[in-house]
Amino acid sequence: MANELILMAEPRDVHGKKVKTLRRAGLTPGVVYGPVVDGTISVSVNSREFNKFFMTHGHSTIFTLKWDGGSQPVLIREVQRDPVRQDILHIDFFAPNMKVVLRQNVTVVLQHTPDVNGGVVQHAINEIEVEALPSDLPSDIVVDASSLTEVGATITVGDLPAIDKVTFITDAETVIASVVAEAVEAEPTEGEEGEAEAVAEEAATEAEEE
Repeated sequence: MANELILMAEPRDVHGKKVKTLRRAGLTPGVVYGPVVDGTISVSVNSREFNKFFMTHGHSTIFTLKWDGGSQPVLIREVQRDPVRQDILHIDFFAPNMKVVLRQNVTVVLQHTPDVNGGVVQHAINEIEVEALPSDLPSDIVVDASSLTEVGATITVGDLPAIDKVTFITDAETVIASVVAEAVEAEPTEGEEGEAEAVAEEAATEAEEE
């Protein structure tokens, strides 16, 4: 395959609480599973290399995972993170049937987001569900937000240009991004201003006494 995308892994026989030793050694545990795999295959990947790979390619890109004794076209189905430190704890690699259409969430990327006078662009959803053969899945869906020039403007899934061999499953009316009115701080009332001045004067008096 030309320009084949490859991530290297290692077979893993460490399970349960013992995987902590892998993480201390800079490895992240994972499993390979899917309709073309008999059961599950336990693997580990270099944590730094996987982080770079995941940031670049996301979870809808088909690539070849290779390990000693095997290889498999996969995509990253789930990444489990530590809730506090956000370190990656475990990875699920899904091995699809490459000849069968697959439903998958694909990351949405906004580009050319304008500055709107009196408004703020809000990114409503981060992913869109699509259907395609695994090899045709886009790594991300780029949305041109330059049309969001005034308060009330929206971009929906139905506004997106068609992608060859890809079907959008998310409802066409789902809002991807919109412009909402910028919040304006309310002017203080006369009573609030007087109360604020009284508090300030009291604080100043106390400071002088000290």
